Amino acid sequence: MTGAEIAMISLMAAGTGVAAYGQVKQGQTAASQAKQSAAWQDYNAKVAKREADAERRAADFEATQHTRRSKQLLAHQRALIGKSGVTPEGSPLLLAEDTAAQLAIEGANIRTTGARRVQALKSRSILDTSMAKAARSSAPGYKQAGYLKAGSSILQGGAQAAYMGSQGGGTGKMTDLQKRQSGAMYSRY
Repeated sequence: MTGAEIAMISLMAAGTGVAAYGQVKQGQTAASQAKQSAAWQDYNAKVAKREADAERRAADFEATQHTRRSKQLLAHQRALIGKSGVTPEGSPLLLAEDTAAQLAIEGANIRTTGARRVQALKSRSILDTSMAKAARSSAPGYKQAGYLKAGSSILQGGAQAAYMGSQGGGTGKMTDLQKRQSGAMYSRY
């Protein structure tokens, strides 16, 4: 083999090594990013859970306050009816019943809205936890894929170097295929 052929094969081997190293690093980086993503998803899940707890407490407080205000309103209404001297029958009774029904609907609406917000936050927490688990479980696969790609590059580079070495035959002469490839390259310019 000529010095040029040896240099070319050496450069190809070095390039194969650099490519393999890059693929290993790429796999390691992807695995690290997956672990970091899992940590963020865990954090987001904890935040959503805390928000759900706070929302539940706020909705309970709002419902309690509504019940208190409703009782006060109904008591005030009864006092006004009593003060006016009208008996609590007929229209005053219907008004009191309607007011109580409307207040009950408002209270149910407050509780339902709060429960929906709490459930949405709990669902987000569950989703974040699932995404963290998926990211954590994929990290080893990324690392393994990097090693497999590196191994593949090494094998391909070795095969190409061996082929080039066998084509040169150690005589320093170009094979017919090499001549055609070389001629095709230069004929374009």
